[in-house]
Amino acid sequence: MDRAFHLLIYICLFICCSFVNAQTRFEYTHQQMGTQIGLVFYDMEGNDVKADSIAHLVFNRIDELNNTLSNYLPQSEINRLSSSSYINVAVSEDLFRLLQISVDYSAKTNGAFDITLGPLIELWRKARQNNQLPLIDEIQSALKRIGYSNLEFREGNIIKLRKDGMQLDVGGIGKGFAADEAINLLKRHGITAALVDMGGDITVSDAPPDKEFWTLGFSFFDKHGEEVFQRIKLKNQAVATSGDLYQYVLMDGKRYSHIIDPKNGMALSNNIQVTTIAANGTMADAYASALSVLGIEHSKKIIQETSNLEAFLVEDVPEQYQQWNSSGFLNYIIED
Repeated sequence: MDRAFHLLIYICLFICCSFVNAQTRFEYTHQQMGTQIGLVFYDMEGNDVKADSIAHLVFNRIDELNNTLSNYLPQSEINRLSSSSYINVAVSEDLFRLLQISVDYSAKTNGAFDITLGPLIELWRKARQNNQLPLIDEIQSALKRIGYSNLEFREGNIIKLRKDGMQLDVGGIGKGFAADEAINLLKRHGITAALVDMGGDITVSDAPPDKEFWTLGFSFFDKHGEEVFQRIKLKNQAVATSGDLYQYVLMDGKRYSHIIDPKNGMALSNNIQVTTIAANGTMADAYASALSVLGIEHSKKIIQETSNLEAFLVEDVPEQYQQWNSSGFLNYIIED
């Protein structure tokens, strides 16, 4: 999914040379999943040919996942599954595992995160293009074709969709999943200090040489409307952002986000931005989406009950500005 605001990356401040503690820093970029992907890693050998080969493997893996998960490719695996209601469909290990994880997060967020929102996402996409709100009857019709409980999992990577007209959409979790797969591939090739930037959602492994962590950052607006930049420190974790403060359209004098509330089928208009820190990219991505839907008050209980999850939320409603963070989030803040 496109992110509500861009995470600014400040990696290993004050490191200007390529060689640190006999390790070489390599950087690559790749266009896929609707965004520019950044890859940074350190290697003891300092061999350009080897590094290029590893980067090629990483980006091929992401391309492979895109072919599986993309809603924009008619013959993608997820689209073929979506068109096969009421029958048992054998799917790849990647898709089976991601859908299982997604349904688990749906249950843990009381349905705020839901990968079956495809019919509603398409409806609101057309609404934004035409600058015209969907009809109530159209929203109600789409709501009848969603629901994560309508995915049935069976042995042998078998999935069955229990409703007609379902459309799976993993835009709220797919990039994080791809980043995790990239980090795992790098580790299998002996690369332990790496960063994968999926267009602002970032997953990192071990810290760079001679550093305790990766230094990243995010921006938010304070109650005075001033933009604030906050640095954070991470290792073997991920950070993701979501919300409707930046990406929205005005229709009938009201702002509407690209994020949909599964309970009522409406695009968000709660002026929220969320930053999550989690154990991996898949988790950070999914919970950033879910907490955007839930808002500050309903998010508090979810965060308190969830291990390895911290969050920072801002609701920038006129005259009702609120800012809240979990207590553990403060452990990642770098004070100026």
